[in-house]
Amino acid sequence: MKNSKKKIPLNTHEVLNLTIITTTDVHGYIFPIDYTTKRPVNYGLARIAPLIEKIRKENKHVLYFDGGDTIQGSPLEYYNGIIGNEIDPTIDAMNYLKCDAMTIGNHDFNFGRKVLDRAIAQANFPFTSANIVKKDTKDPFFGKGYAIYDIEDGPRVAYLALTTKLIPFWEEPEYISDLDFLDPVDVAREYIPMLKKMADLVIVGYHGGFERDPQSGEIISELNGENQGYEMATTLEGVSAYIFGHQHRTFSTKVKEVPVVMASSHGKALGRIDLKLSFDGKWNVKSSEVQIIDPSERSDKELLHRERPFQITVQKWLDEIIGESLGDFYIEDVMYGRTHETALVNLINDVQLYYSGAEISATSIFSPEVHGWKKGMIRRRDVMGVYIFSNTLKVFELTGLEIRDMIEHSASYFALCDKEIVASGDLAGYKYLIFKGISYTIDLTKPSGSRIVRLEKDGKKLEDNKKYTIAVNSYQAGGNGGYTMFIGKKPVKEIKTQIVELIIDYIKMKHTIEPRIEDYWAVIF
Repeated sequence: MKNSKKKIPLNTHEVLNLTIITTTDVHGYIFPIDYTTKRPVNYGLARIAPLIEKIRKENKHVLYFDGGDTIQGSPLEYYNGIIGNEIDPTIDAMNYLKCDAMTIGNHDFNFGRKVLDRAIAQANFPFTSANIVKKDTKDPFFGKGYAIYDIEDGPRVAYLALTTKLIPFWEEPEYISDLDFLDPVDVAREYIPMLKKMADLVIVGYHGGFERDPQSGEIISELNGENQGYEMATTLEGVSAYIFGHQHRTFSTKVKEVPVVMASSHGKALGRIDLKLSFDGKWNVKSSEVQIIDPSERSDKELLHRERPFQITVQKWLDEIIGESLGDFYIEDVMYGRTHETALVNLINDVQLYYSGAEISATSIFSPEVHGWKKGMIRRRDVMGVYIFSNTLKVFELTGLEIRDMIEHSASYFALCDKEIVASGDLAGYKYLIFKGISYTIDLTKPSGSRIVRLEKDGKKLEDNKKYTIAVNSYQAGGNGGYTMFIGKKPVKEIKTQIVELIIDYIKMKHTIEPRIEDYWAVIF
């Protein structure tokens, strides 16, 4: 920590402009390329870098903060996390961009503590969080949880880093056994008065998002503590600006006249907050502006050159042929894939059933960008474009009634509008599950919670009190997405290999795969 005595400016009559820029949830996307198709895209840190350079040239006082979820997500970071590089490529890129501080995100734990610890050690900036603490203490485990910056002839600025508290519900226990994840709002209430004694301004960087719409107050996310941005922005005092993330949304707004920004993900946007400051015995924010800036149309060539060796290695690795498809495993439209049986989802469930030995399996189509592959040779990149999360496989025993409740909850994803199936907004698409090992029918003319009109296994009705084994990924295993039947239960079996690697190994073992539609489930209306 720097000297806690606040500075008196040299020229108290002048207005000082402080610019704060931010990225978040970069997920290892440096290069402007779609790793599945090899086609160019207009996002990634290389497209954000020219914006940062321009803003720094045009403004004297600039701070750059990143909101976390940095070292997981792209094949570039998957390779780094599983196989390993001497240097983390995205941290290296952030060093090049002279990032001032980074908040730890939930996905930054996905490849284990060694990978995270190495990234923190390589960062030339604080990579920290105040509410991730040593177990049974209030002491931040990774750094101080905050950083202080002296602005020339200007204020002292504190950056307070906070992280969503639900990581224990998502992460492998062995990665976090020595940590506690405290409530970030409670921690902020403790830290802000302390930081106000050290600094003139406090900026909060929270790896979490809005649970309510910042303007209307309407619920936009489960009120389970995953996202507490609205609570922060409406109840905390003494904060000059907020930087949020985690939700991969785009916000630039003000709450109680305080600017709040969330800059999408994958380097698809740069958030910018401009604070106009004056000094009258103390520094005051006279006015503020907040905006989202689209990526540049050009890339930073020096950054691309710097990270090129990592990219060459990963592209060769992704081009590995792992098998051959005798037909299409392709989903053109995500809603079609969520309302109709598809060969691609059948394959994922088949893999989970094969490696888990469970009776039933459940999986998701994670995003509208997930399509699969067509007839021909299958490459590693094809599979990695389908299973995009760093999940492992877990098996639980559930009763027939609990499985029915799972499917009912999953079916709450749907609504009918003018006789068309649409997303209800009650459940995020990636949380909607498709099951195998059972036969079932969802009737959307029935009210939510009573839509399962057929549920059988091996031609017999699923028995409410009988126990069945079901394979799910490690995210669902934590009871996330409203699947509360898993909370408090211990898995009967765990497969520690990443599910994407299980799919690749399965295809390699089979050599050739053929698409199959078995008509075991349906959505009717």
